[in-house]
Amino acid sequence: MTISLKLSDAAEEIPVANSLHRRAPFMKSTLQPREPYPSLIKLELTETDTDLLIKDTLEALDNVGMFGYRLRGKRPDGSLKSDTGYLGMGLTYNPLHIDGIETDPHEQVQGNHFKHIKQEFGAKSGDGRVSPYSRMDQSEARKIAVRKDTHYDTYSMAFRTEGSKHGYLGTFLDSLKRSMVRSSLRIISSHGSTQAMGQKGAERATQRPGVAWHTDEMMFNNLRINIAIKTSKEFVLEQQTNVGKLIHLEAPYAYSWDTGIPHRAYCSERPEEPFFRTHIMLGVAPWFDFNEETQTWTQNEFYEKKHPWDMLCDGDIIPGAKLVRQD
Repeated sequence: MTISLKLSDAAEEIPVANSLHRRAPFMKSTLQPREPYPSLIKLELTETDTDLLIKDTLEALDNVGMFGYRLRGKRPDGSLKSDTGYLGMGLTYNPLHIDGIETDPHEQVQGNHFKHIKQEFGAKSGDGRVSPYSRMDQSEARKIAVRKDTHYDTYSMAFRTEGSKHGYLGTFLDSLKRSMVRSSLRIISSHGSTQAMGQKGAERATQRPGVAWHTDEMMFNNLRINIAIKTSKEFVLEQQTNVGKLIHLEAPYAYSWDTGIPHRAYCSERPEEPFFRTHIMLGVAPWFDFNEETQTWTQNEFYEKKHPWDMLCDGDIIPGAKLVRQD
């Protein structure tokens, strides 16, 4: 039987993906890939005009602007704090997001407003917002935050923003064979603040801008693909399986890894001139397809039959994506 679910029929107390999981427990899949892939998958985009993708992605960012990741607490003027080192612009959004009309749709990927969680769901602690950086946080406030129409409701954040439709960026995203979920442009500012790295006290003085150790959804739920658009050697990825091994993601390649394993991305050294490292961070639902007109998720032909990494390397997600074999 094919599983489907309208957004309006999903339970309110859990994310939409969890409602799908109740009908078909895909998040607990034990399906294995057909071959042992490296811990960091590198892909060449053979059917993509990467020069034009870079140009129009940066144009879209210039047109829309970038938004800082929201932090706990408030500024003296009462506005919510945000990080100037880890920035973003949404490629997808949720028209029923808890923030309502108070924020730009392109800002939704930057987390929840804690004040709404407090008012509507009864959170008792904190001023500002629940940190979205790490799903490893098991605080009660985080549990309250993980529900329909919040930052963690990945499958509701499946509608394309206006910025995502710009020029060849829009053409490229239109060509994807699977449905996008919570996707964004992710920017690390070499000269920005460092709060998003999560360190405190003396450790904060030595850290660089970026995003702290964190995990994301399992790949059966949300397969995340990073496409390097504008970068330099100072910007690195670190995985907890190889702590201390700093990996620079080269443009214009695409990369994917097991985001269920803790990882972080940051500027390892401060360059002389300010630099804004820019990646496309795609999230795709590998085993369910979204019909925006009917607002319905439906199980697709790959469900429990083909591993997301095999799909990625076979061009079932990005047309013409080819695995770069590395020694």
